[in-house]
Amino acid sequence: MPVDVRLPISGLFGVVGLLLAGYGVLFEGLGTSAGQLNTIWGGVMVLFAAVLGYYGARGERRSRLTATVRTPADASVGSE
Repeated sequence: MPVDVRLPISGLFGVVGLLLAGYGVLFEGLGTSAGQLNTIWGGVMVLFAAVLGYYGARGERRSRLTATVRTPADASVGSE
């Protein structure tokens, strides 16, 4: 069963985004511009990961549905 590439990539972006946002909040503080930038871009990366994961899961679910559905044309091919 092949895995949609969007799922592992979304996990990667999610982990890196959480690390970046956490670093910006905990170690640099929100009072500095670097801390604000790290926190904002970490949040953007987490949001991107959520969107990518949603579409990856939706695409995988759709591909499973189309693989199991047989049309009447498919049924008649094997009966000849």
